[in-house]
Amino acid sequence: MSKLLKLNLKIIKFSAPIDTSMRKILFIVFLFFACSNPDNHGDLSIFKTPTTDQFDKWSNIDSVYKSTIKEMVDVYKKSGKLNFNGNPWDNKKFQSKYSDLTWRGLYDYYQYFTEVYNDLGFEEGEMLLDSINSRFDQLRDDLIIWKDE
Repeated sequence: MSKLLKLNLKIIKFSAPIDTSMRKILFIVFLFFACSNPDNHGDLSIFKTPTTDQFDKWSNIDSVYKSTIKEMVDVYKKSGKLNFNGNPWDNKKFQSKYSDLTWRGLYDYYQYFTEVYNDLGFEEGEMLLDSINSRFDQLRDDLIIWKDE
């Protein structure tokens, strides 16, 4: 939930009494603005392909989606083909295990490690990133070794 929406909900909750129908209308208006917020991009499972319209909107917000994030998802998809036990990318159990991973999450992760490398340099950045057990790193490893039990 966006900071703006949280703030608006607090104002509604703690301000002078407002009748229930007015609260509902205000809540819907604030919810609409929160959902149309440009920060709400990429909220789709990485196992799903965005529509052309969705992807164009995300790319308009940040071209990194087009230049990098799509390529990263494609690498994950192709990595699953290296698994001798069958491609886990299309397996529902595998998808359920990593259901929390989204295009936006990958975008945020990319932004984070780019910032780490820019701030610390490659060697120190690698040491820091290696110490973090990212869900995307787990996914990458599991795509190669995962076995449906």
